[in-house]
Amino acid sequence: MLNKTSLLKKPKPLFSILYCLLILFCSHCAFRPSGTLSHYDSYFPHESNTNPIPKGKIRATFLGTTSILLDDGETQILTDGFFSRPSLWKTAFSKIESNPSTVQSVIDKAKIERLKAIFVCHSHYDHVMDAPLVAKQTQAKLFGSSSTLNVGLGAGLTKNQMEKFQPGKPIQIGKFTITVLESKHTPPFRIFGKTNATDPNHPNIESPLIPPVKATDFIEGGTFDFFIQHGKNKILIKSSTNFVEGALDKVKVDVLFLGIAQLSLQPIPFQEQFYRQTVQTLKPKLLIPIHWDNFFKPLSVPLEPNLQLGDDFESNMKYILKRAQDDKVEVQLLQGFETIDLF
Repeated sequence: MLNKTSLLKKPKPLFSILYCLLILFCSHCAFRPSGTLSHYDSYFPHESNTNPIPKGKIRATFLGTTSILLDDGETQILTDGFFSRPSLWKTAFSKIESNPSTVQSVIDKAKIERLKAIFVCHSHYDHVMDAPLVAKQTQAKLFGSSSTLNVGLGAGLTKNQMEKFQPGKPIQIGKFTITVLESKHTPPFRIFGKTNATDPNHPNIESPLIPPVKATDFIEGGTFDFFIQHGKNKILIKSSTNFVEGALDKVKVDVLFLGIAQLSLQPIPFQEQFYRQTVQTLKPKLLIPIHWDNFFKPLSVPLEPNLQLGDDFESNMKYILKRAQDDKVEVQLLQGFETIDLF
């Protein structure tokens, strides 16, 4: 005969199993893409041009996250150049460093053959980690903040292959003129109790960062936008979902590469102000969203949206598309290695 105590104890294993299943289900959902790319199929050009670049055009190739290769047929410039893309497990629980064979495979596939400059928007690992190796393998010059230059030194770049950029001072690379503008990083977020917010006591990478290191050792070190002029054509590359109020008031562009990571996770007033301070101020004819893909997956497979764990690609795109349609701004997405001829 069962007593009252044993009856109370008996269901406990079932509760434990159900609890574990709930945790597994939630984890499975969190690590799924935060959107379905097929919903936006009409926004992809579905081509990768291999023909010579027409005179007066600039060919843009999307290489994931915020890595954009611009090519006028004579000179190539690159933002960030994050190609190794270590897995989520490795990034979270191990030390990371550039993978030379992976980096070289991207260089080869993207036909990075006349690269003269790499501009790094900030010094988190998903932007700066591979930039020194790309510079080494292509003989390009690395431009960035003091933090970026310390990543370069740690990776073995010489000082004469790097240059600290000065916001507001134009840099001439071939027929490209690049002006660096001060900006802000996407507002901080917290996952599993950890935040990516910059420690105000340690805002920069102060000494050469010698790999392998933890992902958290890559400190932001300031965030920057790139205003790029080529003849009468103008481009702005904004890698992070944030803004400095009024910083773009005197700038107008034809093409805007706009970081949309975590946009819909921000308060509605922030979303409205972000759109106003970027798209409505710059008045581009074409808007190309960037920093939407899951950078824990390699470039060798088709890009997928950021994980549900920290983003909502579907809501980000719905917001951008609605606002852009109201303002009659064309929107295009690019898959990895996909190209578009601008202007």
